[in-house]
Amino acid sequence: MNFKIITAYPWWFLLLCITFGLVVSGLLYFRQKNIDFTGRLRWVLAILRFFSATILAFLLISPMVRTVKRTTMKPSVIIGLDNSSSIVMNKDSSFYRKEFLNKIQAMKEELGDDYEIQTFNFGDQITINETPDYSGQLSDISSFFQEVNTRYYNRNVGAVILATDGIYNSGSDPLYEVRNSKYPVFTINMGDTTSRKDLLIQQVNHNKIAYKGNRFPVEVEIQAIELPGEKGRISIMDGANLIFSQELNIASSNQVMNVSALIDAKDVGLKRYTVRLDAVQGEENARNNMREIFVEIRENRQKVAIITDAPHPDVAALQRVIENSNNYEVELFMANEFKRKPEAYSLIILNQLPSVNNPFTSMLKNIIDSKTPVLYIIGSRTNIPQFNTLNTGLLMANFKGSYNEALPVVNNGFSSFLYNDIQKKLLETVPPLISPFAVYNVANSVQIFAYQAIGSSRTAMPLILFNQCPDLRLGVIAGEGIWKWRMYDYITNNTHQNFDDLMGKVLQFLTVQSDRSKFRVTWNNFYTENENVEFNATLFNDSYEPITDPEIKLTITDESNKRFDYAFSASDQSYKLSVGTFPPGVYTFEATATIAGGDLKKKGSFVVAAINLEDVNIVANHKLLNIIASESGGASFNAHNFDELPNQINKREDIKPLTYTQNVFMDLIDFYPLMILLFLFFGLEWFLRKFYGSY
Repeated sequence: MNFKIITAYPWWFLLLCITFGLVVSGLLYFRQKNIDFTGRLRWVLAILRFFSATILAFLLISPMVRTVKRTTMKPSVIIGLDNSSSIVMNKDSSFYRKEFLNKIQAMKEELGDDYEIQTFNFGDQITINETPDYSGQLSDISSFFQEVNTRYYNRNVGAVILATDGIYNSGSDPLYEVRNSKYPVFTINMGDTTSRKDLLIQQVNHNKIAYKGNRFPVEVEIQAIELPGEKGRISIMDGANLIFSQELNIASSNQVMNVSALIDAKDVGLKRYTVRLDAVQGEENARNNMREIFVEIRENRQKVAIITDAPHPDVAALQRVIENSNNYEVELFMANEFKRKPEAYSLIILNQLPSVNNPFTSMLKNIIDSKTPVLYIIGSRTNIPQFNTLNTGLLMANFKGSYNEALPVVNNGFSSFLYNDIQKKLLETVPPLISPFAVYNVANSVQIFAYQAIGSSRTAMPLILFNQCPDLRLGVIAGEGIWKWRMYDYITNNTHQNFDDLMGKVLQFLTVQSDRSKFRVTWNNFYTENENVEFNATLFNDSYEPITDPEIKLTITDESNKRFDYAFSASDQSYKLSVGTFPPGVYTFEATATIAGGDLKKKGSFVVAAINLEDVNIVANHKLLNIIASESGGASFNAHNFDELPNQINKREDIKPLTYTQNVFMDLIDFYPLMILLFLFFGLEWFLRKFYGSY
């Protein structure tokens, strides 16, 4: 550490401070003869007063102490261990569970104290400093590099050691992540590169929802490896009943086949179907010969009408959402063409109606009288004064014809339907909607899903809201331009699915039959085995005011009648519960709320689907690992022999400690040793004067 005293004034001010000290001490002790002090004592007192006065004067020009602090940062060696289940699906599984982990520990000890060593496990999630158990249901190598690049940004990363089989079935190409990095990657090539006889189900495509009395398609993608000339058979089972079977003729050593089947949707409810391939002679891996799919069979499809005064991209976006859904069928009408009975539809979407050019008065009255749920989209063509008369729960007063760019801010207290973190993140970054500039007033029955943010300021004005009227539900999107949200989803996530699913939840909430019960529970029907199962609940008193005092319990029962008991946590005006992950299967649940008048109960079911990606491909991709090592300036090693790896790292001249310097500034008046010295000067002077008889 180096110290330097600096000041904003020229250094000749120090001479003034010294002169001030001389003048003060001289006037006090040498201007007149003082018979109380001897000559030697007078000089001692004068010197003490000189130093204290000089220091005080120097402090008046605000000097600062600049400290130059040097910090040495050891290079970091980051180890990434593949924790996916494909690692132990080969004959070397016992090696990777025991001996391999011992070799990794020995490597860390050999690297010693010269490096900062950190170990990550990756698969379907990232963990730190945990022993791999090879239970991951996904292989996402890119997420490991993203974690390293984020966590160690602008740090001294010496090297990354990647221990994996090179198989990835989630995330982006890890080679792309490595090309943007500045550290060498040393790969430890795990797994087996030998191709063996295998007849496997790569993927099963099917609808999650079908309707009773219809037939729904199931498409199975099958791959045959090293089985030329063999025959196989695929079958689909509904419980113990065989509903489809077909023989497979394999012509080449690496053949991909697509088999399509049409299944009758007979019974309403959650249905489990089993897709199975008969094992062929010599096949070693039979885990990928069977898949289970789940389909929800419903009574009928709901009809949605979109009515607009003029063509608009918002209408096209909503039409695409509905057309891509299995739950609804959509019809599009211009306002002057709609002559149908509103009762024929489960939901009517009014785009900027009533408008300034078309009051739509008579048909609006028919729609309102029919008690059909309505979703209003407000835009620049909406007749705001007429809209205010429709009793939607939203009143926009003092509208002068101006509009704002309004960003959505999700209301964390909204619990009428569930949305995931990806959808919430999407809404945090989407372009703004064009919303009327007015004073917004909402009814007590309104539930606000998203507020408006004008620039960086969050407001209390609603952007998306729902109103639970006595006989129907209404929704209002107080702005135009949601088509941009759908496009933005594709630009950022390469899919429209997040926006489509969110709007699907809006449609589902509006079209569901009005629930006047005092106890309501919402959940998703489908989860994957690595996804948290979550529930929301709302409890009302006799006045239909939300309450959170009573306790709500939940019991989940699996297919073997094993029970799991939980309790909801109160949150604002609702209850929430996250029960973690569950193994694949069909589960039923019963929620019970205990109130003064007795117990209120809700029952339901949900499905947890297996991911089934790890056993599709268990042939290691060492070619990818060799390219990663080569392009990053590292090297590749076999999982059975990587003893030389620490030596390679130690020999590299570009992996070395870095020394950083940092200037630290502090006011000299805050430097306590100087203040102690100043008090010593004053105290000693006072003591000597007091001891020798002066004041």
